[in-house]
Amino acid sequence: MLVNSGKIRITSKHMYGKIIIVNKVVRISSVRYYSSDSSKKLLGFLASMPKPNSGRIFDAQRQRQQINKKAEKYGPSTVYLQVLGSGARGAPNTLYLFTDQKRYLFNCGEGTQRLAHEHKVKLSKLDHIFITNKTWRNIGGLPGLSLTLQDVGVPNITLHGPDGLDELYNATKRFVIMKEMNVTMAKCSPSVDFEDNVMTVKYVLLGPEDKILKTDSTPIAKKPKLGGENHDSKFEEFIHDDTDYYKREVKSPDELKNTSPKLKPKNVGKDALKSKNEKVLHELQKQSHCTVAYICTLKKRLGTLVLEKCVEFGVKPGPLLGQLKSGQDVVLPNGKLVRSKDVKTPDDPGPVFIVLEVPDISYLKESEFAAHYDDKMNPPENIPTVVVHYTPPHVFNDPKYRAFMSQFGATTRHLVLNAHNSCMGSEAVHRSQHRLHLLDEDMFPLLRDASVPALWAPGPRAGAALDGARLRGIEELKNKIAEAQFQNIINMEGSCGDASADGAAPARLDLVAARTLTALHLRPKRALDRSAEPKLHIQEYIQEAMDVDGFVESLEKFRKLVEKIRYGKTQSQQEYPKVVFLGTGSCIPSKTRNTSAIVLQIDERSAMLMDCGEGTFGQLVRFFGPKKVNAFLRTLKAIYISHLHADHHIGLIDVLQARRQALDEVDEEAPTTSVYLLAPGQIVSWLSIYDKEFERIQDEFTLIPNQDLLEDKSPEWEAGGALPAAARAALGVRRVRTCHVAHCPNAFGLAVDVDERYKLTYSGDTIPCAELVSIGKNSTLLIHEATMEDELAGEARIKMHSTTSQAINIGKEMNAKYTILTHFSQRYARLPRLNANILNDNNTVGIAFDNMQITMNDLELLPHMYAPLQLMFAEHCVELELKAANRARLKDKQRLSPTLPMANSIRSYSTNNHKDEETTDNDKNEHNGTTDNNESDHQRNGENVTDNDRNIMS
Repeated sequence: MLVNSGKIRITSKHMYGKIIIVNKVVRISSVRYYSSDSSKKLLGFLASMPKPNSGRIFDAQRQRQQINKKAEKYGPSTVYLQVLGSGARGAPNTLYLFTDQKRYLFNCGEGTQRLAHEHKVKLSKLDHIFITNKTWRNIGGLPGLSLTLQDVGVPNITLHGPDGLDELYNATKRFVIMKEMNVTMAKCSPSVDFEDNVMTVKYVLLGPEDKILKTDSTPIAKKPKLGGENHDSKFEEFIHDDTDYYKREVKSPDELKNTSPKLKPKNVGKDALKSKNEKVLHELQKQSHCTVAYICTLKKRLGTLVLEKCVEFGVKPGPLLGQLKSGQDVVLPNGKLVRSKDVKTPDDPGPVFIVLEVPDISYLKESEFAAHYDDKMNPPENIPTVVVHYTPPHVFNDPKYRAFMSQFGATTRHLVLNAHNSCMGSEAVHRSQHRLHLLDEDMFPLLRDASVPALWAPGPRAGAALDGARLRGIEELKNKIAEAQFQNIINMEGSCGDASADGAAPARLDLVAARTLTALHLRPKRALDRSAEPKLHIQEYIQEAMDVDGFVESLEKFRKLVEKIRYGKTQSQQEYPKVVFLGTGSCIPSKTRNTSAIVLQIDERSAMLMDCGEGTFGQLVRFFGPKKVNAFLRTLKAIYISHLHADHHIGLIDVLQARRQALDEVDEEAPTTSVYLLAPGQIVSWLSIYDKEFERIQDEFTLIPNQDLLEDKSPEWEAGGALPAAARAALGVRRVRTCHVAHCPNAFGLAVDVDERYKLTYSGDTIPCAELVSIGKNSTLLIHEATMEDELAGEARIKMHSTTSQAINIGKEMNAKYTILTHFSQRYARLPRLNANILNDNNTVGIAFDNMQITMNDLELLPHMYAPLQLMFAEHCVELELKAANRARLKDKQRLSPTLPMANSIRSYSTNNHKDEETTDNDKNEHNGTTDNNESDHQRNGENVTDNDRNIMS
């Protein structure tokens, strides 16, 4: 089979057809199973292996500190505010301050790093993060972003915001492991400003006068509800869990000192009791009910010398030029006075911008901003160029708040980042879905996110060669498909624009509804720039696929097969149970594969979410649409968490809060209906601290520990499992059971008997595991992680993940009717590299993609997708083959010269680092580069540049 993509034409005989350059194949013919005892020995061995990450990170930190030291002498010449997340429901509300020296963030919602990666917004120069309010909406992206920043060598992050914000890192210290980066909490006091060489920031504490100081009348957070009876002792066991879920060996007391973030240590045991009085006093004084607004003033920048004028005034080269540049007037030797302002461009006094969030109108303190009102008394330089509003819509539309806004005058722009907006910010997810939609409209429905404008240009693409009836036919087909998809978007959710943010606003207010990549330039000129905002180019997406040689024929062949299989059946087509894949990537979100999340829809009234990585709620909004996502959330009866790595559960709080909003939308007075949370019992430690220190969430879930659902051979268990009858009835399933799997402490696999006909098994993260085979016997569908390709079996074993062939063999062992592979390393952003036997001889295996939905009737279609998929992603497949060939050559050299560094040596043994897998950007055509274009692509937005394959190629 010929693979042709652009200028590359390669023939292969291995993973993707026939490649001549791949002359050596490493075959993995056996699958090794690990019991709990053998895995302990393996983990002990792995713990003793060298971990070279630290040296790389320290080198990057030193280089960064040297650059920062040089930059401190100068003020920034280029400054702009750029929206990353618009604040729409399901999107982050993140604002990025770019200067040519440093970067800053204002708020950091879930999905921040995913949008930053897609749009090439570099976050690796980040030093300071400003948070307006301690809500998940503002801080949900911090855990994941912090791990990414640590991995690229950021030595220190300073958090600015309400007191107690740093508790987030103490709460997440078991699954957000930061050894190489300090997290510092700035003291946000009205009497002390923050200042660096870029700007001065004045803190304004906002809150009701009677609640600005916390009193001891605040109710103590209740313990999260646990399923079943007599769980008090178990709760205490879980709440005091001190497991490090990334460092697998047992820690000594000395090591324990170094595993948590470098924050002020918390007292434990007797010390905690001893300091009880001090803690109570601190709680009384803590300003935890306030939000923090920021009045930011850029440093003054001197004008530049105009050399022509200097010559005109007779100033000769020398020290006089320096004096004039610094603003001093000088006297020439002939006695002539030369004024600095006559030979310079005007000084830039430093524009002002304000960032604030007013969660309730009672928080507003207008007097705090009086020095910046346009009242004819304040100097012009005090009038803010921009006021950024995180204020929610119900307060933003309050007449009192509108009157407050109007006091800044007509020259001030008001940038709004709240739920009034609709922009989800990603073009890449649409690009991928439009191409997959060509294969099957049911399995890959168009996303119900109409917030990104779709552009339509009828007729053939410029420069396309139409020199024959066949090519003209293909062009007509492309236009026909693209036009149909374009119309679907228009009809799907109504208008593509943002909801109006101005309501009954006075005409003189200059309101800007935020969209991703909206930019407000502050220096050298002040201007609004919307040119970089994402747009859909549907015809181009279709063109990319159709232009590959052989794709049209392969697509037609697949579509005929679909018709034969789907519509040739005599039995009725059942819609449920249905599986929707929301996240199919591992470790870190990429623009095409989000982190783990899978929906099991039992029927139209009941659904279960399996794992919940960062950005899961945003994926739900994209898939179901902003108008219908609440209807789905009301059917969500259970959430299953396989293990406590951040990429599998950090999106939980956002989903819980969104579900509460969905229930309140129907009846706010209805009694609380909590979701069943099936998770490792140790999750209660994190959720309890968040409930106590940040927002009340304990009423939103009923915890049933996965430990209680382990297989038990007693007759009572066989009748329905340990899941309480009420939970089984709510879900509408016969039985739910778990097993331990070998990945990290307290990692579980899951088997769900939906009814007498259908059974689903989900592996979570694991190496091949006999216990999973046991509970998954005779499954209709096995969903199994396949993080690595077969030739990286050693790396997969070190990281306690499975290869593609290992996952498939597990399906065979348990006699699963079908197997779907998921949880791919982000190096396989578009398509995993599969063994030739899988491609040619296997009729039961499919590949998961984000936003793919599968009914049980459609499972047999999945193996037939390989041929068109290989052609659709031909360039990606060729790139993977080239990397594999380079790996093989390097291994051959290593065998001949043992002194050479081993392949994959950079990060192969990092078993405790969240960023083991890299988020690569293989598609050069998707560069929407709007910021930091002069910076290294390899280090953009904190992207991990230590991909083993990339190091080999370089």
